[in-house]
Amino acid sequence: MVIVVGLLTAIGASVSTAADVVDEQYKYYQNPSPDRVGVTIGAGMESFFYERSLLYSPSVDKENPLQGTGFCSSLEDIKCSTAKFLHYSAILPPCASLTEVDCIESVYAVVPTSPDRIKGFYRESLDKVANPYKADPENGLPQGSVEGVWEIPNVKHGGNTSDYVAIVARVGEIRHQGTKWIAAPPGQFTGNGSFVSDRPLGDLRAAIFPTNLIKDSGYNPKFSRLDPQPTHNSLGTASAGLSTEGCASVGEGICALRQPFPQDVRFGMAIRLSKVISGWVHGRINSPNIDYEVTSYGSRIDIQGEAMRVPVVSGYANPTDLSLKDTDMSSPGIKAGESMGWDSNAPLAMDMVRIFGKALKDTALTNPSQWSAYSLPERDIASANECIKSSRTLAGLVTTNSTTYAATPPIYNASTGSLDYKVASLHFLPGGKVFQGTYDLYIDSKVARCIYKFSDAPISATVSITSSDGGQQSIASTVVSEKNGWLHLSARNFTFSSPTLKVKLTQKVALPTPNATSTANNPALPAEPIAAASPLRPVKTSTLTCSKGKIIKKVTGNNPRCPIGFKRK
Repeated sequence: MVIVVGLLTAIGASVSTAADVVDEQYKYYQNPSPDRVGVTIGAGMESFFYERSLLYSPSVDKENPLQGTGFCSSLEDIKCSTAKFLHYSAILPPCASLTEVDCIESVYAVVPTSPDRIKGFYRESLDKVANPYKADPENGLPQGSVEGVWEIPNVKHGGNTSDYVAIVARVGEIRHQGTKWIAAPPGQFTGNGSFVSDRPLGDLRAAIFPTNLIKDSGYNPKFSRLDPQPTHNSLGTASAGLSTEGCASVGEGICALRQPFPQDVRFGMAIRLSKVISGWVHGRINSPNIDYEVTSYGSRIDIQGEAMRVPVVSGYANPTDLSLKDTDMSSPGIKAGESMGWDSNAPLAMDMVRIFGKALKDTALTNPSQWSAYSLPERDIASANECIKSSRTLAGLVTTNSTTYAATPPIYNASTGSLDYKVASLHFLPGGKVFQGTYDLYIDSKVARCIYKFSDAPISATVSITSSDGGQQSIASTVVSEKNGWLHLSARNFTFSSPTLKVKLTQKVALPTPNATSTANNPALPAEPIAAASPLRPVKTSTLTCSKGKIIKKVTGNNPRCPIGFKRK
């Protein structure tokens, strides 16, 4: 069964040309001239704007097109009872009690002058649930709500207010099998009806937006509609009236207009979930910290860090400026008179950066600030290392300010013993400054040891950057640390267009040293411990029992020997 999700563009959108428009509010093109092709890559908060709380059936019976079709009020709704599976999208509400789950526990900021968190308070909702449904947490269906405004006292952003819109969404599918409902990430049920996933959380999406509330009767709430097709429903979500580009959210007569984040301020949110997060998280958070735990009710994640600026590739090109090879690669995507939009980690996004780079003079159009995190879709986990795939808790987190990046966890390269991660951006920022990249990797220490077959001894690592031409880049700073069960690696100030980041882990295990007297009397024994580096397999140890009269000693190591005067027992 095929699911088609379409995003309808807002009515009245236009090209921003005013020099005083901040990057977060830029209105990208809609229609290029007939002889040119348009592209936008990485503008990327659309997935949040178009998300709505709803439960619907995307399947249609060919013999009875109305069977299993429509929005559902619950898992027991009679008009959805014959559907093969249901799709849900749930905007999570703020937690109303200490025991509530599938909710936002807190939104906060940390300023440079104090380590204490400045907690925000939920002030108002901006919309209403247009297609309400009854939640069923036991069967994997969270309660759907609406996004709202959190005020973080005295933490003012570029719009000179303390208003922030925080959005957390769970998106997934749920199937009726026998007498039970079974939940999964989007797209994880096969055509013959078999269940192919055991990650019931679905996709998790979280973002914080600095905003100013703009009131105008021309702003209309978002709406969703189903368009029945012979084999599926096409879901469209849009907002009529005034252009909603630049709005983090809209309601009746109101737009939460995006603003730049304040500099040097860390933002964070804590989320309580009825299911366990497993797999991988990626996003746009600079120098992140993550606190994750499996709980009696499911899981809790607390993630914080500074916002980061992410350059957007956007503009027009004549098809003749693109090489025939490039055009063939992306066919039928590149056509004169049309425009294309690509998410940062979409298939072919990195190719599109390369294809259009020369025509756009290797320069990004805008450089807006973002704070967001996403769980990696199941389809992208499939190609990951088995140690990541088999993890039933959060395996890792990677963040980068690159316009595009690989939609998978870092790939283990057995030939080099490194974890490789690909990114791609244009070389220059608006105004001509060279764009400098950032990269942060958090990986569960147990997962890292599984990948490399390490023991529990401490791990060390190196980070290198290989340019697209095969040369090595010098990077201004790297950080490697292991704390609270997480291995953290960071790289700063590398340049583009399409480098590969390589992280290589090693482990040194010190062998036990016999007593000083024995060593001195036996030159064959080492005077210092031997450090055995093993990037690919654990160090195997064994224990000898040695005796000298009534004295018994045990010696442990990867090649243990009895001290002088002692015999192996």
